[in-house]
Amino acid sequence: MTLHDDNGLFRNARRVYRASGAALIFVLFFIPIAYAVMISLESGTHFLNHPLVPQAVPTFQNFSAAWSQGDLGPELLNTILYSFVAAGISTALSVLLAFPISRALIKGSSALYRSFVIGICLPLPIIPLFVESRMLHLFDNRLGYIILHVEVGIPLGVLLLGAFIGSIPKELDEAAWLDGAGYLKYLAKIIVPLAWPSIIIIFLYSMLGVWNDIIGPIVFLATPSLFPVTRGVYNFYGTNQSEAPLLAAAVVIVSLPVVALFVMSQRQLLRSAMGSGVRARPNEL
Repeated sequence: MTLHDDNGLFRNARRVYRASGAALIFVLFFIPIAYAVMISLESGTHFLNHPLVPQAVPTFQNFSAAWSQGDLGPELLNTILYSFVAAGISTALSVLLAFPISRALIKGSSALYRSFVIGICLPLPIIPLFVESRMLHLFDNRLGYIILHVEVGIPLGVLLLGAFIGSIPKELDEAAWLDGAGYLKYLAKIIVPLAWPSIIIIFLYSMLGVWNDIIGPIVFLATPSLFPVTRGVYNFYGTNQSEAPLLAAAVVIVSLPVVALFVMSQRQLLRSAMGSGVRARPNEL
C-alpha cells in the first residue's frame, strides 16, 4: 500500500469520525431542544391531540404565562446571583488548591489529588449537607445556599488546573520567586493568564451545576422569595399533561441565558487558547 493510499484511508476515517460525532450530537442535543421549543409554541389541546406534530400557527402566550405563573423574573435574578458567586468562589479556590498540590508543596499532595478524583465520581451528599446547613444556620438564606454550592466545581477544577500547571516548567516558578514575586502575585501574573482557557471551563462547569440544580432549592430553601428558576420550573410539573407547553416554555426561558453565555464564552475561549503563552516578563512581576 502506498503512502498516498494511507493518507486517503486516514482522511476517510477522519470524515467518518466527524460525521458520526455530528450525528450523535444532533440526536442527543439538538432534537430534544427542537422538540422542547416546538412544544412551547403549542396550545395544551394541540399537544394532547398531536404531540409529535407542530402547530400550524405558533402561539407565544405560553412564554408570558410561564413567566408570570412561575414568577421567573425574581427567580432568574436569584439564580444569576447564586450561580455566578458560587462559581467565582469555586474557581478561585480551585486555583489556590491546584498549584500547591500539583507542585507537591504540601504534605500528602498525592492523597489530596486522589481524593479530588474520587470526589468527581461520588454523588452529592444531600442529607449530610441538609443536616450541616441546619447546624451552621445556612438553611433558607442566600449566603448559605451559595456556600453549599461552592464545592460543585472544585474537584474538576483541581484536576484540570493541576494537569495544566504540571506542564509548566518549574524553572518559571524559581525565576519568578528570585525576582521577588510573592505567591499570590505569581498566581495572578503567570498562572491565571496561562491557564485562562481552563479557568473559563471550570467557571462554566461550576455555574452550570448551580444553575441546573433541582434538588438543592427543594432541600435548602423554604422561602419563595429565595427560590431560583429551577424551583419555579418545578411548579409546572404535575399529572396534568395540558401544562406541558407551559413547562416547555419555562424550560426555554431558563435555558436561553445559559446558551447565550456559552456562545459568548466559546469565542473568548478560542481567543484565549490561540493567544495563550508566557507573556509576563520578570520586570512585570
